Amino acid sequence: MTLGPIPASDPQFMRRVRVHQAWYRSTVLNLPTYGRLAGSGDPCGSVLPEEAVSQHLNFVSGAALARYLDRRQGGWGVDPVRCTSYMTSSQTLSFNMLADAVSRPNACAALFRRLLDRDDLAELESSDFEFAAQGSGYGLGDKTLIDVLLRFRTQRGDLQVVALETKLADRFSTRRTGAETGPGYVKVATASRLWKDLAASAANNRTRQLTRCHALAQSVQLSDEMHEGGLATIVVITHPADSSGHRCVDEYATHVAKGTMIGLSWDQFLDTARATGAIDVAAADELGRRYVDLSWSQSAWAQFEQQESLEMERSARDGAK
Repeated sequence: MTLGPIPASDPQFMRRVRVHQAWYRSTVLNLPTYGRLAGSGDPCGSVLPEEAVSQHLNFVSGAALARYLDRRQGGWGVDPVRCTSYMTSSQTLSFNMLADAVSRPNACAALFRRLLDRDDLAELESSDFEFAAQGSGYGLGDKTLIDVLLRFRTQRGDLQVVALETKLADRFSTRRTGAETGPGYVKVATASRLWKDLAASAANNRTRQLTRCHALAQSVQLSDEMHEGGLATIVVITHPADSSGHRCVDEYATHVAKGTMIGLSWDQFLDTARATGAIDVAAADELGRRYVDLSWSQSAWAQFEQQESLEMERSARDGAK
């Protein structure tokens, strides 16, 4: 097994996830070689080599690849390098985890009835990966993207917008935009009463990205719904071991109306997807091995930590000479 190098500057949880993906690349995909990081050019064990990229091995199904290629045709919004080669890419995670489910509208509706505890969701009407408002009437003055935007119809025929934000090991963005205090956001907040205090939610580094995504989803809800008063729901799905992500999710929930923010872990999502038939059992099991169950690579992680400790000791001895 050849893990390859892992960036020493990464946070601990990202390093753990990189080792898992390097294990998956080497052991499951049977790829002894690895690629390089786009920015620094440094070799990295969780990046696919060129031959694997050309075979689309970062995508786990034909549906995931098709959705990625279709979204690429839609223009700006997906990173072609990271999506095709970075095994830790959250954009690729979204395609891999959701593409099969949204291709089964009835099963997808059943899945989200359970995840949201919403018996009134009747059918999935549409799904958009890396949803961007540019060129539409939904924009609020910035370039916010939603990982996956779902539109459901309720049994009454009303629209229910559900925004999905998906994370593997990367952090929520702290990027500020002038639009967050601009007229578009204020209009959405005033019309919906979604936030207890929009300014406070947008000012917080932990909750800013979720605020922007929820605002864009609420803009779609207000623009497209047949009856006034609907509130968009945001569902944030994180790795069960991602304690930092969980804190952001919990904190954002304190800023918004009850029931409009749902935090889930990927194992909860996959368990429910299996039970509702939104994802085939074998495919869900493989997604769990690929992304969620780190016990598969525990031995590799222990070896990595041991080797890293030995190298630090050797470096300390050399520095003392």
